[in-house]
Amino acid sequence: MAGIGVFRPQTESVDAAVRQGLVSKEAADASGITGVSVAGDVSPAEIALIAARQALSSSGLSAYDIGLLLHTGVWHQGPDGWGPQYYLQRHLLGDDLLAVELRHGCNGTFSAMQLAVPYVKCAPHAGGVLITASDNFGTPLIDRWNPGEGLAYLGDGAGAVVLGSSPGFAELLSICTSTFSGMEEVHRAGEPLFPPGATTGTFLDYGARAARFQQRATDDGTWVQFLLGHQKHNVECVGQALHEAGVDAGDIKTVVIHSMPRQAAASYLKILGFSLERSTWEFSRTTGHLGAGDHLAALYHLLSTGEVGPGDNLLLCGSSPGVTYKAAVIRILDTAAFRNQEARPDGL
Repeated sequence: MAGIGVFRPQTESVDAAVRQGLVSKEAADASGITGVSVAGDVSPAEIALIAARQALSSSGLSAYDIGLLLHTGVWHQGPDGWGPQYYLQRHLLGDDLLAVELRHGCNGTFSAMQLAVPYVKCAPHAGGVLITASDNFGTPLIDRWNPGEGLAYLGDGAGAVVLGSSPGFAELLSICTSTFSGMEEVHRAGEPLFPPGATTGTFLDYGARAARFQQRATDDGTWVQFLLGHQKHNVECVGQALHEAGVDAGDIKTVVIHSMPRQAAASYLKILGFSLERSTWEFSRTTGHLGAGDHLAALYHLLSTGEVGPGDNLLLCGSSPGVTYKAAVIRILDTAAFRNQEARPDGL
């Protein structure tokens, strides 16, 4: 991991959202989330470019050294029929590389890294891989303050990381994936497969979909099996990542997670054998769920604040619709370039 960059826009406090009637005081208190990053009318592609420039600069590589660009996001990136990766090519990298948009939910950055590994190993002299993740949820058809019961408020932002074969600020020791496709319906229950909801003006409410799925599974007696299977996939994926990295849970300094409400995060971490205090939840409660960018933003925060240092092992993990499970272990090598460089709204 040669370079990293993050764009975090201005934060809107949850207290302000309560005063505006956007969210109830009870729900806000229960979530524990204190702020949400809000980008206004700036597109995901534009903020991805800011993060990408920073990542490339900190990597020591040039645009000509990048042989593969993988861009990921959760929400709509721009005009239908258009690819944001080409915006990044035009304004930063040029045309002599493969550029692909990857749609894999909030685990998209993990999937991009997993695809980057064989490229770097098979073509070590072909340059690095630039991965970008970006979202702006300030649009119709979704309510950042009410994405669904048990989910974090949705924040805007972008992250970028450069992977290569030369030593960088961190080493990727392992990256693993698992899928529980029997639960794929949990994120679409009650919705038709065609035509797509985005083409009919259908509002996205993950909470309502999950509730319908749970009710049906409860009625037919399969809900407990789904819960146990969900936990099993989480635990096994993390266990595999730790094993392949040659470390155990006690060797992990910090667990980097998606932004989640306090209770959801605590329960998730407890299943994996970690406490809330050993995670990045205190940071993520200030940003909201940044789509596929949660882990890059939290990692950059750890580097810039000095909360991690050379030799520290970090576990990055999460799940997303599919249901997919991801886990990676990285070892920090050098933080000097990022010390006291916390991300600011101007992206500098």
